[in-house]
Amino acid sequence: MTSTPHPPPSTISSPPKKIICFGDSLTSCGGENGRFSDILAERFPGHLFVNKGVGGDKLADALARLEADVLADRPDIVLVEFGANDWWHEERPPEAWAADIDAILGAVRGIGARPVLLGVFGPYLDDAGRRVEKEYGIDERAVAFRAMEAELARKHGCPYVPNIQERIIGRRICWLDRNHPNEYGNRCVADAVEPVLAGMLGAAPRPVRKPTLATIRDFWREAVASEPDRPAVVDGARRLTYGQADELVERVAANLVRLSGAARPKVAAFLPNCLEYYLLYWATVRLGGLVVPLNTWLKPDSLEGICRSVRPDVLVVKTPADRAPLEAAAVAPPRAVIALDPQGSTLTGWEALLADAPRPELAPIAPDDPAIVMHTSGTTAVPKGAVMRHSDLLFNVMTTINAHQFGRNDVHLLVNPMFHCTALYSSLPTAAYTRTPVIIASPTEPAKLMELVARERISTFLSVPTVFQQLLKVENLSGYNKSSLRLMAYAGSPMPVATIRALAESFPGVELHNFFGLTETISMTHVLTGEEAGERPDSIGRLLPFVEAKVVDEHDADLPAGGVGELLFARENVIPGYYNDPGRLAGSLVTIGGREWFRTGDLAMVDADGYFFIKGRKKDMIIVGGENVFAAEVEACLMAHPGVEEAAVKGAPATGAGAFLGEVVEAYVVRRDPALTAQALRKHCYDRLPSYKVPGRVFFLERLPRNPAGKVVKAELKG
Repeated sequence: MTSTPHPPPSTISSPPKKIICFGDSLTSCGGENGRFSDILAERFPGHLFVNKGVGGDKLADALARLEADVLADRPDIVLVEFGANDWWHEERPPEAWAADIDAILGAVRGIGARPVLLGVFGPYLDDAGRRVEKEYGIDERAVAFRAMEAELARKHGCPYVPNIQERIIGRRICWLDRNHPNEYGNRCVADAVEPVLAGMLGAAPRPVRKPTLATIRDFWREAVASEPDRPAVVDGARRLTYGQADELVERVAANLVRLSGAARPKVAAFLPNCLEYYLLYWATVRLGGLVVPLNTWLKPDSLEGICRSVRPDVLVVKTPADRAPLEAAAVAPPRAVIALDPQGSTLTGWEALLADAPRPELAPIAPDDPAIVMHTSGTTAVPKGAVMRHSDLLFNVMTTINAHQFGRNDVHLLVNPMFHCTALYSSLPTAAYTRTPVIIASPTEPAKLMELVARERISTFLSVPTVFQQLLKVENLSGYNKSSLRLMAYAGSPMPVATIRALAESFPGVELHNFFGLTETISMTHVLTGEEAGERPDSIGRLLPFVEAKVVDEHDADLPAGGVGELLFARENVIPGYYNDPGRLAGSLVTIGGREWFRTGDLAMVDADGYFFIKGRKKDMIIVGGENVFAAEVEACLMAHPGVEEAAVKGAPATGAGAFLGEVVEAYVVRRDPALTAQALRKHCYDRLPSYKVPGRVFFLERLPRNPAGKVVKAELKG
């Protein structure tokens, strides 16, 4: 195995020092093991770091708890960080804040400890490395207080850092929200404090958890270098630590180069969920190549279109029986075609990727280099290849952690297909960043999934509504050990209210999340958490930090709360373009008020509390007697009936005496209760919807027709 060795420990001064971090939310934020004090503790091992940060505290609160939280603990060094909350609340003048800081510094010195004053109002470093004044979170009061801080530091003879956030202002991957850094941002904060502590402790810091991650390859390297013995992946009986996985990743990467002749190969994978997919992903990322996941539900013409556009260097399939991708690849033959099990054919076997081979020199990767091409899955048109760059994936990882509170103690069930966005954009890179294991599930029989949850102590379970619906049918569900599970999150289609309630009852204490994002957005965009899922089950949630969206009318004017119009995303939240198809994305961009926005084609509504609701596609809007009917609203009503498993709605020409209406609402329903009748279902809708929205026709189906992405194909709905 080749991996970066652990750096040597710092030179510890004698005796070890106790350092108290005394501050407000900027001291306490960062998540599990993500505060800047946690990072400093790893860089200065042997010293004791105690965090006394309290979110929301002002200086008056700090004075009240100074004796109990700091002085009584007899520290050697105290990192003092206050002022931001006093500035936000504007209840007292900055001279009063300074008087409190003066008292705190004096009291710390009075017990023989050494204070360090940490500020947040000083200048910051812009993208060009210039030191410039802040524009957000500052005014003349903050500038005056900053001058007082500097004077107090001189008075008390203590080190002073004018702005511990000087390297993260304007960098969205460093923040939980606009005011609180995440773990990665706190690496930069630790960098700002580190030189001061190094001098005071007389110790050289260990170069760990540095803010040097610019690509997904960096995530993997850091995980392997820092914790090679932590579990990384489990697939049935096959279990690998990060160190063991890295040895295989290196072999696969070397052989991808050998077999393809490309230093940065384009690797197409037509595979089920498996360990080999995991290794292939990280090997391609290691090389700076391009991961091209192929949806195993795609038709031959779609696969042929992808191969013609991308022209992959390597194609990996499961067996020679995967005729569709093998035949599609003939339009642009790859240099290497590999089968996990060649079954006596002429295809190269997986073992060839594990052979000894010279390790190639790795090409440098720029943050804006492409990493993944994720194709949309239309039913007739050739899928479009959405390009995800390394920088986009970094942002999505931070957004995922923010949305689902992923942490160092999680164990993730990977049940979503590995050719989907959730697996490749979120699950795999986020697990590497947090150095946590993924448990690969394939196939997805519900009882088998529950066995995995119990056996592997799964904590997070992300999937689609249909998987959770099937889970509820598991015999003796209450008999499985579910105590490790803390999160069940779903996306891809609406979740019936009855299913949400049943999940809450069957999995008490487990957080239920709905999350949302598009193939064209560079991250998930919305999340609906906890109790919100029960209160607003038909909502996709609220916008995540640093994601901007709005709903506009047919003239591109912003709609007020409650208005239904097209959902638009800010250009900054959208992919740079489609692979090998320059200009195609431009057709979906519109300039409004001097700023570019991406048209989704989705109809949506935002309520007064900022919750978004998808009302269907613009082309799916039904007009009954001149009134607009949004398919998603009727579908949500139908799925609220306990006897309904799934439902889809579309418009059809009105006939007979009602022909003057133009269109009529048709409902296609998969029953949970075989005794459910159309009359009962229409009455259910009459009690909840205006009469023109009630389905005029109800058809019961065994299942709904779906495309390769699992979305209902309404053109194929027939009664």
